[in-house]
Amino acid sequence: MNITIVGAGKLGGRLAKLLSEENHDITVIDIREDKVEQMVEKYDVQGVFGSGTHYDVLEDADIKSSDLLIATTPYDEKNILSCLMSRKMGVKNTIARVRDPEYLRQMNFMRDEFGISMMINPDFAGALEIFRILQFPSAINIETFSNGRIDMAEIKIDGESPVNNSKIKDISSKYRDKMLICAVCRDDDEVYIPNGDFVIKENDIIHITGSHRYLSRIVKDLSGKKSSSIKNLLLIGGSRIAIYLSNLLSSIGKNVIIVEKNRDKCKRICEHCPEASVICGDANDHDLLSEIGIERMDAVVSLTDSDETNFLLSMYAKNIGVPKNVTKINNHNLAKMLDKIGRDTLINVSEITGDTITQYVRAKMSVNSSYMKTLYNLVDGKIEAIEFVADDYVSFLGKPLASIKLKKNILIAAINRKNRIIFPGGDDAVERGDTIIVVSKEHKIYNLNDILV
Repeated sequence: MNITIVGAGKLGGRLAKLLSEENHDITVIDIREDKVEQMVEKYDVQGVFGSGTHYDVLEDADIKSSDLLIATTPYDEKNILSCLMSRKMGVKNTIARVRDPEYLRQMNFMRDEFGISMMINPDFAGALEIFRILQFPSAINIETFSNGRIDMAEIKIDGESPVNNSKIKDISSKYRDKMLICAVCRDDDEVYIPNGDFVIKENDIIHITGSHRYLSRIVKDLSGKKSSSIKNLLLIGGSRIAIYLSNLLSSIGKNVIIVEKNRDKCKRICEHCPEASVICGDANDHDLLSEIGIERMDAVVSLTDSDETNFLLSMYAKNIGVPKNVTKINNHNLAKMLDKIGRDTLINVSEITGDTITQYVRAKMSVNSSYMKTLYNLVDGKIEAIEFVADDYVSFLGKPLASIKLKKNILIAAINRKNRIIFPGGDDAVERGDTIIVVSKEHKIYNLNDILV
């Protein structure tokens, strides 16, 4: 596909990387010439200097030949205008990054009347991701499939874990029909799609697919951690993510304190988060954190604009015994370094949004575009977990899985059949209407037939 990305910031850069790696022809537009040059040098893309809301700039980018325009600048109105102009100039599909909730509430109108294919709010996506993670205190990360009926949890195995030095088939037999270990990361670099004889070792990071109903208990059992439910939370930094997250948490009865040093932001938070306690102050002030009672919190979520500040606050909270810490990180390379020295949960909003848009693009590449529902990049992109709906296009409907030949490093991790969750064995088969979760290493999967040899 010919894809134009307007905006060379964090999200634009993430998309340029992901989509160029999938052999799409990418053109990046930005008003900052140095950013455009950096993108051209770093990735296999073309660059155009100028505004994505100017007709001549869009013409210079050969927008008429583009199959998709993705507008990712920090300004909602410019993103929407870029999409509208591109549609008028012949682009069939457009995606706008939009942060103002008012625009999102008008999504149906804008799609039907203006032809904007997708509007995505990174702040709400990030808040929703953190909200899901906080439901599983023992997990590092959680991904959700099948409208919340199936989850994939990432947990680290320590020496006290009951499954340390155990074969996967022995672990699975204990939790029969409730979970499946679908990927293992070892020594930071080695990633495996394991078979039943694979032995889990200390410090392995394992990815478990399970029914939402049972997975929280299973994660707690396998991690060996004594964790209780989260009731009291401290959010540091009054961003839009904090506002969305606070309201999500308050809606299920959690006690939320938000610390923000900017007085005007505090007023806005008070207006939008009536259930939260808002404290105007600097979270770098040790005395302030002590007065708040940070050591009594069940979770601390660091959401400031500074990666370094977020990391230091999370490490402090961890060292004084806060059970769960979530850290927002923008710099992907910094996140890699933090893995080496120990951390709890890291959130990169650009990565979350990038996965959603990559899913849309890959679905558009397939004839059966409506059947790809969800895509997650895991383990620094080494593993993909993708959700499909099986229909008549699937060539192996009704055939026992033992009778079909899957590509190496492909695993069918779960099947949702009319809300009955199946963790399949060789005698199971995919039926029309099933929702299928596929875990893949070293393969780009566009539809279910791609998993076959």
